[in-house]
Amino acid sequence: MIRISQLTKTFEGTSDVHALKGVSLDISDKDIFGIIGISGAGKSTLVRCLNLLERPTSGSIEVDGVEVCKLTGRELREYRRRVAMIFQGFGLLAQKTVLDNVCFPFLASKGVVSAQDKQTAQDLLKRVGLASKADSYPSELSGGQQQRVAIARALACNPEYILCDEATSALDPASTASILELLKDINKETGVTIIIITHSMDVVQSACNNVAVLSHGELVEKGSVNQVFSCPAHKVTKQLLGVEDWHE
Repeated sequence: MIRISQLTKTFEGTSDVHALKGVSLDISDKDIFGIIGISGAGKSTLVRCLNLLERPTSGSIEVDGVEVCKLTGRELREYRRRVAMIFQGFGLLAQKTVLDNVCFPFLASKGVVSAQDKQTAQDLLKRVGLASKADSYPSELSGGQQQRVAIARALACNPEYILCDEATSALDPASTASILELLKDINKETGVTIIIITHSMDVVQSACNNVAVLSHGELVEKGSVNQVFSCPAHKVTKQLLGVEDWHE
């Protein structure tokens, strides 16, 4: 389980930016959990705090009872291997083949890629429906195919958690639906916890079991998708659902 308690993140500068303001949230193991909000709501900052690409200003993040914000060195590296990330821009290495991209986590962690690693990567490409594209380059693939490669690469780490930061926002509706179905299948097969950061209620409704709504760095609503969609309590949620007009 991930337990986020009173998490704050302030970016200091000429004018301090309070990206997160006392966010508290529990995410259960094996869940598909959505975090939604418009641009600037703090959702991407939250996910970057979860894998410690950003260090929170205050508060705590406990993963399976361990306070991860205090981790350093080897323990931090081991924790990050448990948490894979899928990005909006795919993050693939343009000069590497599809197979080499999926093998990259092995290279990064061990310095070498074994024959077994390559076989594992081939099996993962088969799992995401791209076995025939192993020798292709990212530029030769569609956006949906590139995101499938990114998912295979994330799975190469054998993660316990996958963080998807706007992972479908650059895709067309058909590709989006295909990627969400793939993520749901992977969740069912492996039990990996998936956290989806998005600005789209359609994505949340299609894929997630539970959802949290952020606005201006604050958690304004949370609950099951059915509960939140059928009876939204906060005006921002109602606006995201289109049942209330946007206004300040």
